[in-house]
Amino acid sequence: MKKIIAAVSSLTLLSASAFAAAPGDGTVKFTGEIVDAPCAISTDSQYQEVVLGQVAKTVFKAVGDKSPSKEFKIKLEGCDISDKNKVSVSFSGMGDATKPDMLALNNEVGAATGVAISIYDNANKSVVLNTGKSSNTLAAGQTVLYYSANYVATKDAVTTGYGNASVDFNVTYE
Repeated sequence: MKKIIAAVSSLTLLSASAFAAAPGDGTVKFTGEIVDAPCAISTDSQYQEVVLGQVAKTVFKAVGDKSPSKEFKIKLEGCDISDKNKVSVSFSGMGDATKPDMLALNNEVGAATGVAISIYDNANKSVVLNTGKSSNTLAAGQTVLYYSANYVATKDAVTTGYGNASVDFNVTYE
């Protein structure tokens, strides 16, 4: 019986080592999409992070007070303007309870309250969350769309905490 257990244990060790990864092994994951559109969204625009930074609570003395803006852009590449020469971008996400046209902060432990995030186009016009859009003319080759975002007080009383949120953007061509 001891010989059978020893033999099974030896086989188990040998089979485990046969499937163990050798040093230096790894995996490469490829992602992408083939689209029927005049332009492709640049890979560095698809998943970006805009750091609004630390903002002193004292900046928000009344409803509507804003933090400094931080710019971001959406790059479109390989644009063929022979059929369509206009582009519209809309932003969708969870609207703030007080100001649904602005992006709510994540509902997480330690989140700030009384503020939301507003997004502006290159003319500094607010892009209304979930219903608004900004329109631009496409350029052949590459088109860069410029935006900015900042915190906006939605209540008189702002509490300190995390100011994290995420928003999806949708590009349509006209």
